[in-house]
Amino acid sequence: MAKAFLRFLSFFPLTWLHCLGAVLGRWVYRFDKRYRTRLQTNATYAGYEGEEFWQSAAAHMGRGVIELAHIWTPRVDALLPLVQVKGWDAVMQAKAQGRGVLMLTPHVGAFELLSLWIGQREPFTAMYRPPKYAVLGQMMLSGRQKFNVNMASADVKGIRVMLRALKNKELVGLLPDQVPNESADGVVVPVFGQPALSMTLPAKLVRQTNAALVTMFARRVEAAHRFEIEFKVVEFTVSGDAQEDASRINALMEEVIRQTPEQYLWAYNRYKRLPTPTGVDTAGETNGV
Repeated sequence: MAKAFLRFLSFFPLTWLHCLGAVLGRWVYRFDKRYRTRLQTNATYAGYEGEEFWQSAAAHMGRGVIELAHIWTPRVDALLPLVQVKGWDAVMQAKAQGRGVLMLTPHVGAFELLSLWIGQREPFTAMYRPPKYAVLGQMMLSGRQKFNVNMASADVKGIRVMLRALKNKELVGLLPDQVPNESADGVVVPVFGQPALSMTLPAKLVRQTNAALVTMFARRVEAAHRFEIEFKVVEFTVSGDAQEDASRINALMEEVIRQTPEQYLWAYNRYKRLPTPTGVDTAGETNGV
């Protein structure tokens, strides 16, 4: 049913879908108190206060959901050639040095578009966390596994897939602003000045494979109803200290987010599962992305 509805929406122009998404996003912001409070709180941590900004962020959340009707369906074939791109040559130069490339992006803008644009050009492996409902997982994989894109599950098996791809000098993608799974290694380091359980995986992948590190994001250009992608090769030497390396990764993600802050998913429960003084994790739901 959800897949059929997405196909139905795909017949409408992206301009219309973005308008609809903005309305739906603001509607959720108005009537879902829990969502509204989390968005306001997390954005305020980063210094983004005021109803105008919060409303804009909510509108972009709605646009991000609705635009999947063009990204996860055959309509993406017509969408991708219109994307404007900066920094891709530098990524290819890093790969030409005989290294794998670890590519990081937070949940900002049209992040679902990134893997498909890359997958049209290079074999690309991206980590994903299966959602709670199997039908949504099937739709997610159907939308994401196109061209030369391979999805690796967020578990030990998936990490092995990513390591193998990096050792084969391929491109691998990861969203490090996700809270690690209960079974995954994580450290508590600041995110926008607040303690947050953070991944150690990116630094481990770089250390084990000598991969080049790249940050990237896809910006939604509202006025033209199109997208811009930016890649940046980052100098990153692993220190071996898990907290220091995770803090540096978080700082890189903050830098990306601040380039288009209204398009970040501020309502994501980034500060969940913090250890208590007794060492027991606090409760919190697991989001599938």
